[in-house]
Amino acid sequence: MFINAHTGHDYFTFEQNAELIQTAADVEKQTGVRILHETHRGRFSYSAPAIQYYLLKLPDLRLTADYSHWVNVAESYLADQAQNVNRAINVSDHIHCRVGHPEGPQVNDPRAPEWKDALESHANWWDAIRARLQKANASTLTVTCEFGPAGYLPTLPYTQQPIASQWDINVFMKDYLKKRWQV
Repeated sequence: MFINAHTGHDYFTFEQNAELIQTAADVEKQTGVRILHETHRGRFSYSAPAIQYYLLKLPDLRLTADYSHWVNVAESYLADQAQNVNRAINVSDHIHCRVGHPEGPQVNDPRAPEWKDALESHANWWDAIRARLQKANASTLTVTCEFGPAGYLPTLPYTQQPIASQWDINVFMKDYLKKRWQV
């Protein structure tokens, strides 16, 4: 359906990252395969404020929404950055439903009551993306339940055993969104 790209680096200049984004746009035109650029730490899209210049200067830029990284980078649930997040929502065409928190890109288990606010913050952004796509009569909304892999999923010391089941969490996220969206 599309390619999800981890484009550029946070330490590249705007011009260097823009060249990579343009190369992706050229490939998209040649092949007819859409290329979405994931919001991710370490990339050009590493934070809600950092991506604003790209959104203003590159109006055809399309995103994969993984705002969990932005929560981590900002060390907040972005309440003070609503305008920045809304600009990104307006060009986000795919959702990675990972739930981040101010100290990390992924909570240990979104089913746990202590992560209720984190889950709700992210779900509200996903709802906004879905509503925008529905209003535009988009035929599909794609979502990747993306808890894991190793390194993101917390493990016990010494044994490196995951503290929760990656499979179970991803199934929970699928079921959570299906119930929330009544699909």
